[in-house]
Amino acid sequence: MSYDATRDRVEHYFDRTATKVWERLTSDAPVSRIRETVRKGRDQMRDKLLSALPSDLNGVRVLDAGCGAGQMTQELAQRGADVVAVDISPSLVKIASDRLPDHLKSRVTFASGDMLSVDH
Repeated sequence: MSYDATRDRVEHYFDRTATKVWERLTSDAPVSRIRETVRKGRDQMRDKLLSALPSDLNGVRVLDAGCGAGQMTQELAQRGADVVAVDISPSLVKIASDRLPDHLKSRVTFASGDMLSVDH
């Protein structure tokens, strides 16, 4: 399968098939036990990544590639980073943008599309 075909399948999955699932999974809404396990795993992974970074990221520019619904984006911006948040799914980027508190919006630039594209 070509890169373009694979990218199109991934975009279709995350932008259409899985958007509502990811929106719920990344919120505080109740989920099934299986999805709760997935949620905990994602939270642990994010916490592990963040623990390796300084708590003060003022003056640092960070690329959040595959930002999804924006949990990592928000934490990076709260630490002072200027964040470029990119995801293949325009729907997930909208969720991330909508969830970002107003006081952090000036720190984040959102984009949707293929992060490997020369257009980004």
